[in-house]
Amino acid sequence: MKKREAALRTRRRILETAKRLFVEKGYFNTSMRDIAKATSLSTGALYHHFESKEEIAGYIYRETLEKIKARIENAIEEGKTTEEKVKNIVKELLKLAQEDRYTMEYALHVKHREILDIPVCSAEPLHIVKDFCRLEMSKGNIRDFDEELCAVCITGVPVRLMQLKWDGVLEGELTDYAEGVGNIVWRSLKP
Repeated sequence: MKKREAALRTRRRILETAKRLFVEKGYFNTSMRDIAKATSLSTGALYHHFESKEEIAGYIYRETLEKIKARIENAIEEGKTTEEKVKNIVKELLKLAQEDRYTMEYALHVKHREILDIPVCSAEPLHIVKDFCRLEMSKGNIRDFDEELCAVCITGVPVRLMQLKWDGVLEGELTDYAEGVGNIVWRSLKP
């Protein structure tokens, strides 16, 4: 059991380090040797855990989408009204970016289509938001317009805020902006 736990911790360290390097240096500018060096592993030990850089990137991609998906699903589930649900989605995206910057930067900045031939925009988290929009529009809780645009209204504003924060334009914590941004997004959607 201890060997398995140690192997899992090593894999986690590899994934977190690779994610950071992919964000900071770029996927194509990061080699397996770079990942091994940054994790204090030999290249052989790294290959013991992962066959290739592509495998690492794919694993990080799937894990990233799962984290975002879980936050969005929880935000929707915990809201009592449509307004609360919209504001919760905004808040949870900002909270995730604040707590785990590299996960959100990996989701937003790494060119997944070039690596895995999978665009983030067609990934499950965005589909969940589009489905939410479609359902709430059918109930008359969100004004009726294109569900894709509705999803962009909900997710696009927090994403741009993250980028402004990471570029040093915004001061304070991202979650400090959650209420104001949530109100703006809601006003754009309410019937």
